[in-house]
Amino acid sequence: MYKHSLKYGAASGITLGTIMVATYYAGLPTRGNNYLLLANLFFMFISSFLTIYTVRKINGGDITFKDALKIGLLAGWLTTLIFTIFTAVYYNFLNPNFADKYLVDIEISLKQAGVTGAELKKEMAQWRIDISANSRTLMVLNKSALSSGLLAAINAIILCKKD
Repeated sequence: MYKHSLKYGAASGITLGTIMVATYYAGLPTRGNNYLLLANLFFMFISSFLTIYTVRKINGGDITFKDALKIGLLAGWLTTLIFTIFTAVYYNFLNPNFADKYLVDIEISLKQAGVTGAELKKEMAQWRIDISANSRTLMVLNKSALSSGLLAAINAIILCKKD
C-alpha cells in the first residue's frame, strides 16, 4: 500500500524539481511565476490522487477514508520533501544571488516611503533575513506541506469508497 505512495510521491517531487531547475536555466523567472505555482499544485494533487486511486483499485474498489488519507498524505509529503530539497539546491547553489535584486527594490521603496538612517538599516537587516536562502526554503517547505496535506484530504474525501 505504501509503495505506491513512495512511487508517485517521488515521481512528482522529482518532476517538480526538474521543472523548477529547467525554468531557471531557460531564463524565466522562478519567483512569482504562476505557472510554477500551478504545476506545484497539480503535481501535489496528482501524486495523492493516483496513489489513492491505485490502492483503491487494487483493493477491489474499496478504501476507507483513514487509509486513503494516510497514503495520500505520505505521497504528498514525499513530493514536498523532494521538491524542498530541489529548492534548497536552487537557492544555495544554482542562484545564490537571487535576493540581491529584490533587496535593491525594497531599499528603493523604503527610501521613497521616507524611511532613513537607523530605521532603514533595521528594516533592511530584517528583509535580508526574510529573503535568505534558508528562510525561502523553509517557507516553501511549510506552504507545500500545508497544500499537499489539504489536497490529500480532498482526494481522500473524493476517492474513499466503502460498500
